Amino acid sequence: MKKIGIAFGGGGARGLAHISMIEVFEELGLKPSIISGTSIGAIIGAFYAAGSSSKEMKAMLKRLLFPRNDKPFDFLWKSDFVKMFSMFDPQFFNSGLMKGDRFYNFLKAELGANTFEELKIPLKIVATDYWNKEEVIFAEGKLLPAIRASYSLPGLLTPAKIKNRILVDGGIVNPLPFDILLSDCDISVAIDITAYRTSNGKEYPPTFESVFTTYQIMQNSINQQKMKFIKPDIYIRPEIYDVRVFDFSKHESIYKQSEAAKENLKRKLEKLLTTEPEPAV
Repeated sequence: MKKIGIAFGGGGARGLAHISMIEVFEELGLKPSIISGTSIGAIIGAFYAAGSSSKEMKAMLKRLLFPRNDKPFDFLWKSDFVKMFSMFDPQFFNSGLMKGDRFYNFLKAELGANTFEELKIPLKIVATDYWNKEEVIFAEGKLLPAIRASYSLPGLLTPAKIKNRILVDGGIVNPLPFDILLSDCDISVAIDITAYRTSNGKEYPPTFESVFTTYQIMQNSINQQKMKFIKPDIYIRPEIYDVRVFDFSKHESIYKQSEAAKENLKRKLEKLLTTEPEPAV
């Protein structure tokens, strides 16, 4: 059996589309031999590597968005931005608007693994060394700090500190980390969830949205430049519109918009897995 590696890219709430891609593997009875992830891709990748199914991940998301201690229907008045603050716990003037302890504790309670060695599938997580301005790849040791480093969006979430290194979101250096899998698999799959254009191009963006969108423009540029020199065997980019970075409440819309990409991935996987290698000359 050919070894499959899958890379889950960064992109905020659109990363829930990764769950739809995992459904493809479940429907085909496949499991990747190795996984890599950046930011939201690191989170989804870690749950997948730990043994969580797509169904379980969707249930966990609902528990996170609509906790039982909320009063009935309280979530109806909460904006996406308010939900984000309730998930990540705000602070001010300390390297980020939010500490992220609540979400970190949620991961700790739900993930079921504390180290990379406990995972059922090997995993590589990408973060960025802030001061040295370089990529950091985690593949062993403590798992949760690596995940936290990978999703620590600069200016918004407090950076992580691991072995005296200040680490921030991996999407700064490698938003689609399929390149770090190539030596470990026969078939590489890259899931790119960077944003598609959603406005008419004539409006001034809101303050916070302009910051996040600028970050996404940078990620798009990095991916496009890398793809000029190296490409995965299968490249999938779900067409997801009108979903901002923290629009996790639009999960049903994200799943629905991912359906076409899901079928595309299934067709491409089936084709590659049934193609016989050419005989050596």
